[in-house]
Amino acid sequence: MSATPSSAPTLLTFGEAMTLFVADAPGAMPDIEHFQRGIAGADTNVAIGLARLGFHVGWLSRVGVDSFGDYLRRTLEAEGVDCRHLIHDAEHSTGLVFKERAFGGADPRVEYFRRGSAASHLSPDDAASVDFSAA
Repeated sequence: MSATPSSAPTLLTFGEAMTLFVADAPGAMPDIEHFQRGIAGADTNVAIGLARLGFHVGWLSRVGVDSFGDYLRRTLEAEGVDCRHLIHDAEHSTGLVFKERAFGGADPRVEYFRRGSAASHLSPDDAASVDFSAA
């Protein structure tokens, strides 16, 4: 895990990240045996891009107290995203998404497992410790 900078992030993204599983080969989801793991979420895509450009960017969200939440945190911190405002929610799990690899450029089928996820319980109270004056 990366060390958290002492200063507050100057940019803050928030939303739901999910652990993403993308099929290794084209085909229908019921026929797929192997998937590659990654992360999904527009807010995390923006955070990673800004961190790669050298900005001190933070991410505010909730993940479950599970291996998928640990994976998201570790991956984002490795990309330079400040996760000090990431809440580990012991009552709800981290969201998941599975994605087919489609034939011939067709839109792939995507299945989300995020109803009731930790991030779906994100509330304004979760931002109480954020130093918005630094933003």
